[in-house]
Amino acid sequence: MKHRPRTFAALLACAPALYATRARGQDAGAPDASASDDAAISARARDALDASADGATTDASASSEPQTQSATVAHPGADAAAPTQPTQSSEPSAVTPIEQSPRPRPRAQARPRPSAPRRDVEAEPEQGTTVIGSLARTLEQTPGSVTLVRNEDLRAQRPTHAGEALRNVPGLHIVPEDGLGMRLNISVRGLDPNRSRKILILEDGIPVSLNPYGSPELYYTPPIERMDRIEVVRGSGQILYGPQTVGGVINYISAEPPRTLFALANVRGGDQGYFVAHAAGGLTQGAIGARLDVLHRRFNGPRLFGAEVTNVTARLRARFSPRSTLNAKFDFYDERSAVTYVGPTASQFAVNPAFNPAIHDRFLVRRYAISLWHDWNIGGGFRLRTTAYGYETHRAWRRQNFERADSMADYERICDAMARCGPRGSTQIQPDNDGGSLFFRRDASIRDRHFLVGGIEPRLTFNWTRGAVFSGELIAVVRAHYEAANEQLLLTSTPTGEYGEPLDAEVRNGYAFSAAAQHRFSFWRRLHVTPGVRVETFLSDRRITRVPSATMPTQGADANVIGNAFSWALIPGLGVTFDATRQLTAYAGFHRGYSPPRTKDSVSNNGLNLQLDPELSWNFELGGRVRLNRWLDVDAAAFWLEFDNQIIPPSESGGAVSAGGFNTGHSRHVGVEASVQFDIAPLVLPSTVKLPLTLSYTWLPVADLIGGLWNGNRVPYAPEHMLSAQLRFVHSSGILVQVNSNLVSRQFTDRDNTVAQSRNALIGEVPTYVTLDARLAYAWRQTGLTFAVAGRNLTDQVYVASRAPQGIQAAGYRQVFAELEWRWPRM
Repeated sequence: MKHRPRTFAALLACAPALYATRARGQDAGAPDASASDDAAISARARDALDASADGATTDASASSEPQTQSATVAHPGADAAAPTQPTQSSEPSAVTPIEQSPRPRPRAQARPRPSAPRRDVEAEPEQGTTVIGSLARTLEQTPGSVTLVRNEDLRAQRPTHAGEALRNVPGLHIVPEDGLGMRLNISVRGLDPNRSRKILILEDGIPVSLNPYGSPELYYTPPIERMDRIEVVRGSGQILYGPQTVGGVINYISAEPPRTLFALANVRGGDQGYFVAHAAGGLTQGAIGARLDVLHRRFNGPRLFGAEVTNVTARLRARFSPRSTLNAKFDFYDERSAVTYVGPTASQFAVNPAFNPAIHDRFLVRRYAISLWHDWNIGGGFRLRTTAYGYETHRAWRRQNFERADSMADYERICDAMARCGPRGSTQIQPDNDGGSLFFRRDASIRDRHFLVGGIEPRLTFNWTRGAVFSGELIAVVRAHYEAANEQLLLTSTPTGEYGEPLDAEVRNGYAFSAAAQHRFSFWRRLHVTPGVRVETFLSDRRITRVPSATMPTQGADANVIGNAFSWALIPGLGVTFDATRQLTAYAGFHRGYSPPRTKDSVSNNGLNLQLDPELSWNFELGGRVRLNRWLDVDAAAFWLEFDNQIIPPSESGGAVSAGGFNTGHSRHVGVEASVQFDIAPLVLPSTVKLPLTLSYTWLPVADLIGGLWNGNRVPYAPEHMLSAQLRFVHSSGILVQVNSNLVSRQFTDRDNTVAQSRNALIGEVPTYVTLDARLAYAWRQTGLTFAVAGRNLTDQVYVASRAPQGIQAAGYRQVFAELEWRWPRM
């Protein structure tokens, strides 16, 4: 069937590419995944008529893997080292993805739409971000703001950590803390970024925080090297997920087992002790597929943290029949570093921005995870995915005890305002008691914590249709979840001790049950109305078995304090999308955000239930998407967020500057976010060249505290302006050049909105900063080799990224890397 534009506007949009096709002949690029059966239309004309063209490239880790973005095709920003090779796959998806795909095929394509599956012959599940059993979950049906960090974007940028990739997503503010991004602090639309507590972080649809309900801190970030793509949902589409959905959902999707024999070896090295080695391989034999990733990273950094990360991940897929597939993933993660809460004071930072006063601090994380998910095509439009997951995290952090004023103790080391350190009485140091110096004691505290998480989640999807006018999709999900935490604080007798006297200890358990349903009603395949509701319940208990002795502060005493708490919430949401034209889609929606109180917050040290309500928010959105063939893609949204019942405990990781015990708060967040991708290459340049420019901008004029002592003050770490720009040059010869720049405007770091910097550097404004990154790569396709050089923070303008937890956390140091990669099959 031939493509025929149904509107005059669509014909005009196609005209430039059609004219270019007649002038230059056939496109020398990769074949279009949505090519028409009409051979008379050239590939270039098909690209112009296919307004849904988008970046489906070969997997970042396997050039022969199945197509992971079923609703996307070649994008003008595709990596020259990875020409698009779309494949048609009938394998079930090997992940539990976020339901809405931000860049699938829009309605603009003029090809026959798929009909609903016959009840006697079921269609195969789609790949990638589509729901198991969905037939056309297009961007137009997505009820809210969504962004997909695609495989080709990750390959072109080669971020050193996920934070670098997420900085390009509108609405997200990444607060750096360490050079490897091992603990990301992510703020969504001005919410608190501390340990990413107000956003749900998933890997293959499974939570990754310590305890998703009771301790939602993010102390583990999935390594970006083994990821295929990242999904970010900020609108009403997150109703099906929980908890921690006040801000949004980020879902890391790992690479799947390849269909044929595949091997990858990647080595990167650079200054400041940066080194990465990543090896991956896999194959599919008959009904069994497997993939193994082994990753090792090292980074000393300007502050001499000596970070080392080792990660081993295995994925298996067994297809029992066309209707039944079982997937499994096993993951081991080990991290060792000298990262610390303590940053330099204001004067120390002025003398030496890379100064690390806490030289004896050590941080260890070890994590084991296993997950199983089974996909069953029941028939009659029904599909069932059952997911079971479990992971254990051990986090031990030794931090030397210190003071900011001289208490006349026997200090192991004193660091003065000029960043000089030495013992008491040394003539080389001149300490003061005004906040410019740090006094380190001869002991340290080890925060030894074990976390256990397990759960099971069945998810049923039903697709139905009533002729050409009325169709829909129902998704129902329930989840039973258990989590436990075992914590103790040990006091060592030396700054480098490995064991010590237990001062306090406690055990916490959490039991959560949730259920959700979301139903999309589609009218004439143009109007999509998606109501949804979620119910969350969480029962927790806390048992304190040891407390500091009342007579001997350096020793502990046995205790038996028991308390429990219960919270629940009803979380509704509604999204509406309307395809106004083939190029324009409008959407609007609202949903209830939810964050349960942490168990340590809701049960006091005396076992008293403090009757804390969940943190709740109302989130509203109004936006639209414009897509003009392959040269212009715009997505813009205005948002309004009312965040109530905020629990503000004194948090050491958050700085604990202005907080003085528990408090409830209300904040309002109003702004606009937009992303634009423009590529003039399809109109005026040879088909061998692609030159996409991508801009992302967030304007947050209102991020204010409402009521109380700080009424009208701005929320800490909520910049008003964030701008990201990315320019990519791709040539079919294998050359790729990419430049990224990010601007973050000034921020306050406390609720008093203090501008002047304190001498201890804990409060004060964070000035505006700009970063500049670049990468040059060449793919020698005949050999499967790729050579690249890259630079981060090329201007070398060191800036204050944060003042939490305990002093200045600096960033902006220039780094230069070299990279060599080999993969088979060669591309």
